[in-house]
Amino acid sequence: MSNLAVRILFAVIAIPVVFFCLWFGDVTRLLLMCFIGGAGAWEWARMVSKMYKGPDMRAVAPVTTVLLTLGWIFQSGKFFGFPAVPGLEGLVLLAVVAAYIAIAYAKVETEHLFPWWLLQIGAPAYLGLWGGLNIFLLGSGHGLEHSYKFILVMTAMWGCDTAAYFVGKFLAGRLCFGRHPLAPTLSPKKTWEGAVGGTLFTIGWVMIFAGPVFGYDAVKGFILGLVLALAGQCGDLLMSALKRWTGTKDASQIFPGHGGVLDRADSFLLAAPMTVLLFDFLEKVL
Repeated sequence: MSNLAVRILFAVIAIPVVFFCLWFGDVTRLLLMCFIGGAGAWEWARMVSKMYKGPDMRAVAPVTTVLLTLGWIFQSGKFFGFPAVPGLEGLVLLAVVAAYIAIAYAKVETEHLFPWWLLQIGAPAYLGLWGGLNIFLLGSGHGLEHSYKFILVMTAMWGCDTAAYFVGKFLAGRLCFGRHPLAPTLSPKKTWEGAVGGTLFTIGWVMIFAGPVFGYDAVKGFILGLVLALAGQCGDLLMSALKRWTGTKDASQIFPGHGGVLDRADSFLLAAPMTVLLFDFLEKVL
């Protein structure tokens, strides 16, 4: 079976599974969040372990990332009818930082200690502390209506990637379009033309649905779409930089034909938490 056929077959199976998790209820939604964070953390630890000598953190990174995600879940008071637990995420973060410091002092040579610690704690920090904010895009209960915000951000990132690819591959260098590399040392195939195309699509897509989903007017929808487009493409380049620096082609092969979580959700992992923070700003300030 060709690689394209594998990619299409996996997508046909995986997309309904994701939507089922978002539709069914609290447990499946939160399991999906924990899987994204935990699997991504495993990939992160696997990649950065190539750069500095130290203990294998491929078991510790997913556990600490899931704990930070659960910290947000129970601090929010949004799920399972449990009351909010103020400050819980801070306590979990303190425990995670302390655990990584202890492991570093006990197992890592002095010349590698500081860079090793910073690289390894990046997994729970980026995917649990930051990525765990995504749970605030989800509601509690049965039905897709409790996941509309999450779905809008997710589809905006899919659309941004697709539009950028289409414009960069088929229009850049043709007609009146030029072909200017966006980040040649990180991702040689990406172009400024593709980035602009992806940005315009994302702004349009978000403006269409920002009203019914977020209750935003056109101006707020435009701001949200622009931030999502820029953050998503920066997230893509961030993971490209990490993979290139560590000499890794794909973060993993968890998704046949597609790579790993950090290959497929790189845009979403940076952009979605930004949506949560921007939503709070737009509601309380603007």
